[in-house]
Amino acid sequence: MKILVVGAGPAGLMFASQLKKIKQDWDIAIVEKNTVDEITGWGVVLPGRAPHHPANPLSYLPNHEEIDAQYIDEFCLVHQGEHAKASTGITLCGAERRALVGALRALCSDLHIPISYSSPLFDGEGLDTEAYDLIVIANGINNISNHFNEVLAPDVEFGKNRYMWYGTPQIFDSMNLIFKATVHGVFIAHAYKYSSTMSTFVVECSEETYHAAGIESLSDEEAKVFIANIFSAELDQQPVLVQPGLQWRNFVTLSHKKAYEGHLVLIGDALQTGHFSIGHGTTMAVVAAQMLVKALYDHDVLDSALEDFNEKVIPLMQLFSGHAGISRTWFETAAERMDLSAGELAKSFAERREQLPPLPAALAQALGAALSRKEA
Repeated sequence: MKILVVGAGPAGLMFASQLKKIKQDWDIAIVEKNTVDEITGWGVVLPGRAPHHPANPLSYLPNHEEIDAQYIDEFCLVHQGEHAKASTGITLCGAERRALVGALRALCSDLHIPISYSSPLFDGEGLDTEAYDLIVIANGINNISNHFNEVLAPDVEFGKNRYMWYGTPQIFDSMNLIFKATVHGVFIAHAYKYSSTMSTFVVECSEETYHAAGIESLSDEEAKVFIANIFSAELDQQPVLVQPGLQWRNFVTLSHKKAYEGHLVLIGDALQTGHFSIGHGTTMAVVAAQMLVKALYDHDVLDSALEDFNEKVIPLMQLFSGHAGISRTWFETAAERMDLSAGELAKSFAERREQLPPLPAALAQALGAALSRKEA
């Protein structure tokens, strides 16, 4: 079988590497729009300790210990100068996105899977879809605007809050959620360590707060200084850092009612995005990739494989979307809860998704089924 994977991010790389291990004679290639050095983002949250947790992509890397991943077992909410702490309930893993993607790309290279960067397939001329038996679209949020829209158009919803993905040399040993009420409005920081020297520092606020603070008129340098001053106590006077390609924006929820059309199939953020506050984006990419591998392994007929994948993955993605949507809305209405104590706010945060079936259990079940195959 001849397969093209569109996008050299975690979803596409996990799919290609895991399928190649069991289908060594299949022709699998990856194309990537960006250059080899254009990998944006700071740290990402992964579940469990590598190499033991199958939903953690580090578990599939022979050199996972070189990633400098950090493990976190405590949650800390900061509000009105008070700290409310609790167990995370599961060990979480913070890892640098650049290092993770680089290691997965190296794994694909070791398996003789070619990756073409700055691919001309994205220049607007379109792709010869008939040249491949299967095209796996794993190019993340870029799926909104590319030529695959004609057959797999996503449903797109924009959140009410603005956010920015910063990094900082300040080390946050817990999963921190920091609320700051200012004269402009409420700012919220999501912070955690992802290496021994760096932490992710995602900041969000309402559209009204964003404009009241005049952030849209600030340069990147001015905006990062403004944010660092707001959170100066928690940052211990350390700066926040910006990356090219990252900017203040409204969160985009992208979703699909169907995961495939013909011989085109979606995985990762190209299939479904979820708000960063639930921390399952990369996990969902791993699980969906393994589910697609399983479907292709189980079925000799491609149509049957894709239909099997679709029937199993869409309910999981809908549950993911439900959890992410409720969490996003909770943060969009956070200003209404600023009169609560830190403990009361932490309780509200913990209970925000209780009415839905637990997502980790659903992920574990789906991944367990996907991995129940005998590898060649």
